[in-house]
Amino acid sequence: MRGNEKMKETLRHKEAFEYYYILGDKRSYPQVASKFTVSRTSIKKWSKAFNWQERVEQRDIEIGKELEAKTNETVLNTKADFRAEIKIQLSIFKVMLNKLIEKFKENKGLEIKDLDNLKIVVDSYIKLVSLYLTLIGEASKIEEIELKDAKEKLLSKINSIIAREKKTKGLKGNKKSK
Repeated sequence: MRGNEKMKETLRHKEAFEYYYILGDKRSYPQVASKFTVSRTSIKKWSKAFNWQERVEQRDIEIGKELEAKTNETVLNTKADFRAEIKIQLSIFKVMLNKLIEKFKENKGLEIKDLDNLKIVVDSYIKLVSLYLTLIGEASKIEEIELKDAKEKLLSKINSIIAREKKTKGLKGNKKSK
């Protein structure tokens, strides 16, 4: 190659670059020179003529972007899977709570024997709702406060139903004893 002549990249040059690239952190001109049985000076010329350093950087950027896209997709899919599972659990809890309230109203007894156990069920429901909102990017302090208020209102309503039922049962018991 003479002064102003531009070298044309051949298949051998491309193979040398690919080998250089796959060496990763251990890449060096002497290793490429040895593999392709050429001088180190030739490899330096090829590297300069065909912009190996820039190509390495560009390929690393492209691979990084692909890896980031795959990671983002995996995270989104995982969140979607969790959201689907949480929706199923929420629907189960809703049905369970509604059945408990109906049984209690009809004075048919409760499967949950005391208020503490009922509070555990309600807390679990609230946590699932909160987790679901977080996964869809909607949870904030405001939603958490609203959920806490909703929980307190629900528990207050349950407590008033229990108190009313106890009072009613107490009145019925007094009438029978007379």
